[in-house]
Formats: sequence, structure tokens, C-alpha cells
Amino acid sequence: MLDNFAQFLALTWLQLLLIPCAFIVGGLCKGALGFGLPFVTVSIVPLFAPLEVALAVNAVVLPVANFLQFTRGGLIRSTLDRHKTVVIGILIGAPIGAYLLDAMAIQIIELILGVFVMCFVVLTLYNPSMKVPQKKERRLGLGVGLFAGVIGTMTTVNGPFFIMYLLGLKIDRREILATLGLFFVVSGACFVIFFGLFGILTIERFQLGIVCSIFAIIGMWMGDRIVQYVDRGFFRRLVLSGLFILGLNIFLRGLT
Repeated sequence: MLDNFAQFLALTWLQLLLIPCAFIVGGLCKGALGFGLPFVTVSIVPLFAPLEVALAVNAVVLPVANFLQFTRGGLIRSTLDRHKTVVIGILIGAPIGAYLLDAMAIQIIELILGVFVMCFVVLTLYNPSMKVPQKKERRLGLGVGLFAGVIGTMTTVNGPFFIMYLLGLKIDRREILATLGLFFVVSGACFVIFFGLFGILTIERFQLGIVCSIFAIIGMWMGDRIVQYVDRGFFRRLVLSGLFILGLNIFLRGLT
């Protein structure tokens, strides 16, 4: 049965077993540090399986927890009203990103992803602050949504754009979590729709994504427990160092 399912996915049974393991590692990082699941999975999975598989499975895994995050805070109406320009930007940028993903050679996508992962590590280490003037909030929000929609659909990674923008607004943690949940739900829905239209997300990959969601949740639980016994700062540096190496590897593979 495992062999038959692997054949439908054009994978070997070993690849099929390793992919959920990558989502355990990604979930572990997210559970311990609050970030890293898509970065880790799109960096690890292409080491032994096609990048398209990593993107498709991420499209299924990511919206699950983010929907709960958005609805839990009780700020649905106010969040939608304040950040609707970002949502509009995502909806405009997502089809552009899906078209570029379908039209570009996989090597170019790998170059973009590799650079993006390495830039994320550098930005996280230096933690630059961004100030968003209230008068320019809606215009800047549209630009952030547009850029995140394009890059996010090409890589399934758009969190850094959203986080820097929201920190620049100087809003409280509860609103940040609710707003991130909204942005990720909208972008996640776009991933599913456009990946399905362009043939990246097949029924078999969707089924694999459901399985990987369970493994990601297990990883998040493990990560939450690990930081109770391991220094969070050391673990953070370890994860970022590994991500930079993986991003460099993806970039170099894109050059060949």
C-alpha cells in the first residue's frame, strides 16, 4: 500500500517516510521558537524530494493552526477592518506568484528560495526595527500584502514580511497573533487554490499534507517541551545556523 501511494506521488517509499520526519523537525522549531516551520520544511525536503512536493504539502499544513490562531483571539471583525489592504495585496500578489512558479525553471525558484532563507537568518539575527506611520499604514500594507503574496506563493514562506510590518505598527501581542492568523489563513487559502489550478497540489499530495499536519503538531508539542530543558537562546542560534546552511545549499543547487 505504501509503495502504491508513493508511486502516485512519483516518490520512493523512503522519500515518503522522510517527508513527515521533516515536518516533525519544522514543528519542533515552531513549538520551541514560535517560527520556522515553513523555512525548515522547504529547506529540508528538497534534499531528498522535489521542491514542488514541499510547497504542496506546506500549502496543506500551514493553514490548519493559523485558522485556530486567528479565531481564538476574538478580534475577527476589527482585524479584518484594519488590515483589509494587506489582504487585498495578498489576493492580488498570490496569482502572480503562482504564475511565476509555474513559468520559471525550478533552478530559478531554488535560487530565490535560497537567498530568501539566508536573508531571513540575517534579519532575524540583527532584528531591524521598522516604523510604520499611521498615515501610510494602508498604502504600505497594500505593498506588504502584494510582495508577500508573490513571494509567499512561490516559496510558501511569507511570515517575515508580515512580522516586520506588524512590529512596525507597535500593536500588542494579542492583535499581532490574531492578525498573523488572518494573513496566513488568506495566503494559505491562496496556496491551495492556485497550487491546485497549476497542478502543484494533487489529491495525493493533499492527502500527504493531512498526514504531515499530524506530524507537525507532534513536533510543535515536542518543541514546547524541549525549551523547558534547553537554553532557548542556544537552540535559536542552532536553528538559524542550520537554516543558513540549508539556504546556501538550495542556492548552490540552483546554480548547477
